[in-house]
Amino acid sequence: MAEKSVKMKRNAADIREEMQKEGAVFLEFKTPPQAEKNWIKDWQAVEKYGFIISDFGCIKPYTYYRKTCKSGHKLKGHQRSIRFFRGLIPDKTLRTNQHGWPCDEQISHLCHDPDCCNPQHLVIEARWKNVRRNYCGEDGSCDCGMTPKCLRTYTNPETFVGRSKIESDISKIKELLANLHEEFPFQVRPHSWYNTENTKVKNRQKRNDRKRKHDAEKEKKNAKVQKKIEAKAEVSSDSEDDSEEPDAVSK
Repeated sequence: MAEKSVKMKRNAADIREEMQKEGAVFLEFKTPPQAEKNWIKDWQAVEKYGFIISDFGCIKPYTYYRKTCKSGHKLKGHQRSIRFFRGLIPDKTLRTNQHGWPCDEQISHLCHDPDCCNPQHLVIEARWKNVRRNYCGEDGSCDCGMTPKCLRTYTNPETFVGRSKIESDISKIKELLANLHEEFPFQVRPHSWYNTENTKVKNRQKRNDRKRKHDAEKEKKNAKVQKKIEAKAEVSSDSEDDSEEPDAVSK
């Protein structure tokens, strides 16, 4: 019998440790008064893993929730952010204006970093406006004519990886996010904040691993026993068939 392959889901403790190695910090935001229950839950699912903060003030969630991660969760970090902080959802109804330009709504990144979920870097606007922002900065400054203005000129996402620097100094992060903190208060939690929870998660993972191993061994043992029973039954059946053959006719 072929062994079943089990796809293991990564636990929160391992993800947090990975994020910490990349320079992540834990930001815990105060819940806005207009945030709905399910939106709070969606945001906290991202918040618990920590965020990568760039030197421009962009806030990036765990890879699984980034817009550029095609195999990640369908509800990306920036979508969760605009719901949680602004209480808004883009109207995806397909429609055009008098010029035939597409006016279904999208979430625009004023920082042009598609993975950013800083609510102050996000705005909901018509699709044609979002597209027009991709041609911002020919003269070195925001010249796309959109309101609010882009926070910096457009650069393709691949270039951001090379240019952006991860900021892990807490005092500098507080300076970078001072305006955000004023609008949406948050606390910077120490890396040890989740130690107790991480220990519980890992202990639970070990128990589950032991149970899976025990169940697999039990299933393997039962399969062997069943195979022996079937083999014995087959031998018994053959013996019965031989005993039922008629005697040779004597002449």
